[in-house]
Amino acid sequence: MEVKISYTRLLVADLQACFEFYRDVMEFKVVMEALADGYAEFTTPDMRLSLFRRQEMAEMISNDRQPLTVECQDRVALIFTIPDLDSAYQELKAKGAQFVTEPLNNPYYSLKTVYLRDPDGTLIGLFQPVV
Repeated sequence: MEVKISYTRLLVADLQACFEFYRDVMEFKVVMEALADGYAEFTTPDMRLSLFRRQEMAEMISNDRQPLTVECQDRVALIFTIPDLDSAYQELKAKGAQFVTEPLNNPYYSLKTVYLRDPDGTLIGLFQPVV
């Protein structure tokens, strides 16, 4: 399976404050500012960083029955881009990977996505661009 790191996603409670911190304090270059939609993305010479509302991620992976303040809520998601999501999903499932969603089409961002967890519970997103 061919995997490339895409970016680190921080799952935040206060999107506006975090956006302003990374934009104004850290001086990261803004790539996407969609605060009304719960998303922002920055770039530095060596990485991409995205911000996503914690509540929306909890809803996306059906973990929203738990309070957002408890430890079970995710605060970081590792995001990887892959060329063939369906094949990777089947390959990883056969190896016993624990998925938290089925593959999903996200037409808003032109992506096909699926989420799984590592053995320590870290949330991992696999993305395939849809062109």
